[in-house]
Amino acid sequence: MLHRVKDPSPEQRHAAEILLGRPVSEEAAVIIKSLDPAGIIPSRLSHDQRIEALKSSVQRLAGPAISGHEEEAAVNEAMRSVRPNYRPTD
Repeated sequence: MLHRVKDPSPEQRHAAEILLGRPVSEEAAVIIKSLDPAGIIPSRLSHDQRIEALKSSVQRLAGPAISGHEEEAAVNEAMRSVRPNYRPTD
């Protein structure tokens, strides 16, 4: 269900702000979706394994950033892997 923030009643807007945990502008749109429990796939990891996976992800993301040249080379390599005739435009 998609709502523009300016359309619902003040009570509905307030409820959306409570759910989002922040104010929303009148230009914003809010999407509300309900999931059946059967549609939610339970994790196969234990609680401790999920904590370790989260820590590992945070460490990887906090690692050294790559340079713009390395980033461009990685993107070009990925593009060539799916489109062998790909050539950068610049």
